[in-house]
Amino acid sequence: MPHSRPAPPRAILLATDLGARCDRALSRALQLARQWDARLVVATVLPPAPAQQMIAGVLDAPDPLAREHARQAAEWRLRRDLGAEADGIALEVRVGEGHVGRAVLQLAAETGCGLVVTGIASDPVFELPALGSTVLWLTRHCPLPLLVVHRRVRAPYRDLAVATDFSESARHATRQALALFGPPLRLALVHALESPGSALLAGDRDALQAQARLRADEQAREFQAGLPPMAPDQVRTVIEPGDPARLLRQHAQAEDIDLAVVGTHGRGALFELLIGSIARRLVATLETDTLLVRDPRSLPEP
Repeated sequence: MPHSRPAPPRAILLATDLGARCDRALSRALQLARQWDARLVVATVLPPAPAQQMIAGVLDAPDPLAREHARQAAEWRLRRDLGAEADGIALEVRVGEGHVGRAVLQLAAETGCGLVVTGIASDPVFELPALGSTVLWLTRHCPLPLLVVHRRVRAPYRDLAVATDFSESARHATRQALALFGPPLRLALVHALESPGSALLAGDRDALQAQARLRADEQAREFQAGLPPMAPDQVRTVIEPGDPARLLRQHAQAEDIDLAVVGTHGRGALFELLIGSIARRLVATLETDTLLVRDPRSLPEP
């Protein structure tokens, strides 16, 4: 049966807190908008007015004029940062207010975006919330693919590494990445074997690990069969024991991977990759751009 390849999104949302490290996310969003001939929505979120100002009879209500000036200043900075780089791109600048993650998702829905792009930074001058915690919030709540940019843009993404437990969630994430960034590209399927219990004898551990590797090899073949066809030299499988986050990070560094891809819902160790403390380590330490894709089956019913 032929595999259909979804089209790239017609609109991209760049979420920025106006900090310098978000410049890399801005450059990548501009590159993708040109590559896909997509509309680019550049958005930032103002913090809510101080809660104490809303206590009736204690302080005056927030000054609407001051809030409007803050919005205008944020929009001016966004347009200034874009400059001539955005020439020829269909561009929209939006300024939200309130909880950063919820405001980003609302703006993405209002503008029909199919991908959210962001970096991790903060701007003490504007006193905007840092995007680091927002990225973690978005990994749990964003229904759209989320691209976290770390590196400077040198070229379109070509070398991808997918963290996979061979689940349907991982397959969905891989197909999304291929739809967005292929072809041509090179794809590594990175799978972390669970280590046998330490209480076992060495011989037993070796035998169990050998069996697990054979089973993983078979799962990898089945997994690849469910993906769009690719040339044999375009796909490789990396199966090693260890922590999934560490294995993905090591492979990305050793092979100079352009983009790491992770499904945010799966089973076993991969599920924990983006749920517990490993998530913070991954977002903070992985120097490779990372695409986070949520399993649609985990989304709430409309």
